[in-house]
Amino acid sequence: MSTRSIHTQNSQPPSWMIRSSFKFFLISLIVFATTCHWCPLSAVAAAESDLVDAKSLAMANRILQKVKDYENPPPSWNMILRVMENSFLAIPDNDSNFYQSSPHEEKARERALHWLAHEDESSANLSDDGYDRGLLQRYALATIYFATGGDDWKECSQKKQSSNNPDSICESDDERYLSPFSHLKWTGINGKNGQVTWLDLSGRGLNSRTFLPLEVTLLSPSLELFWVSENDQLEGSLPNYLHEFQSLVSLSAYKTSVSGTIPESIYTLPKLNSIRLYKSKFEGTISTQIGKLAELKWFWIHENEFTGSVPTEIGQLSKLEGVTLYGNKFTPIENKDDTESHITPIENKDGNISITPMENKDGKSSSSSIIPESLCSLKGKHLKHLWSDCEEGALTPALSEDGGKKAALVVKEGIQACSCCTRCFPRKNGVVAAVN
Repeated sequence: MSTRSIHTQNSQPPSWMIRSSFKFFLISLIVFATTCHWCPLSAVAAAESDLVDAKSLAMANRILQKVKDYENPPPSWNMILRVMENSFLAIPDNDSNFYQSSPHEEKARERALHWLAHEDESSANLSDDGYDRGLLQRYALATIYFATGGDDWKECSQKKQSSNNPDSICESDDERYLSPFSHLKWTGINGKNGQVTWLDLSGRGLNSRTFLPLEVTLLSPSLELFWVSENDQLEGSLPNYLHEFQSLVSLSAYKTSVSGTIPESIYTLPKLNSIRLYKSKFEGTISTQIGKLAELKWFWIHENEFTGSVPTEIGQLSKLEGVTLYGNKFTPIENKDDTESHITPIENKDGNISITPMENKDGKSSSSSIIPESLCSLKGKHLKHLWSDCEEGALTPALSEDGGKKAALVVKEGIQACSCCTRCFPRKNGVVAAVN
């Protein structure tokens, strides 16, 4: 068979390519028609009505160019560029590993673009240079707003009232999200040198089944604080691309419906000193890579569904000040060289027991705990708060020689307890006691 005949048989492109090419042609026509000063107005109007308005298209190209021009961008920016090209310019991507946006996320992306092109009046309050310098982050924050039901937020929504939120409280209208002022003035946003360093969306009433949109990576070069806590309708999982937030100091997603594991990528963040994920739906094991978080001071993960053993590598974190592990499903560790431990109880008003280790009594015990000895050894350094489980009945009053009760409690032999913890939370039928 000749080369010519092969070419003839395969010359018909697939239908998806025809549709995408036609869509791309229409977009190109819009660009030409809207920049053509001698074209009749009817041609411009016809082009706009076929697909997308010219102002939104011009804004899309401006955002895309900003991404392309960024010096030394994080790896995920290549993905967000492809996603935006697919969304805004209908450029197809046939990679099987291509990021799949949810319809909700796609809609949020379109609404953010439309807001920037048609509704954002910040140009009257910002210099051209100031607006251009913050454009990518302004777009990212707008996409996050729309992807999490921003119009119904409890605090500082763009809308002062909505059907689901009759009164979105805010100290100043300048601080409302999507206000026509610098996004660094919006409540929960702080920054320096024109870049967002602080994103605090705690307690807003975020509503999303897929955590936050991919556009949050546009904040990664400068973000130091990332808080989305106390949003019980925030679902999804922590994304793997968090390792690109190399400036991140504090991560907080407690009291949410976020689930899944802690991504391995988090353990590579060199400045991270605070992880607070408690009272959520996280699961899986804690990686041995946790020992690499040399700056970690606070690790609060109580009342989740974590399993497996607490890795001994956690004892490498010499700067730890607070660790809370109770209310999970960790596997107890046998501490064979432990002795029967006496602890002094301080009962709080909520009925929980704060405990302080005393000197060990003679005689070996087979008591077990989820706490590795390497973590206990940090008590002599900076560790001040170590909270763990103990089974119901694990702590019983010690008896004096004359049969009277002494001030100390004894950990029963063979019972899951923690002799080095500063606070113990008894479990009844596998459920942790109520805590503050």
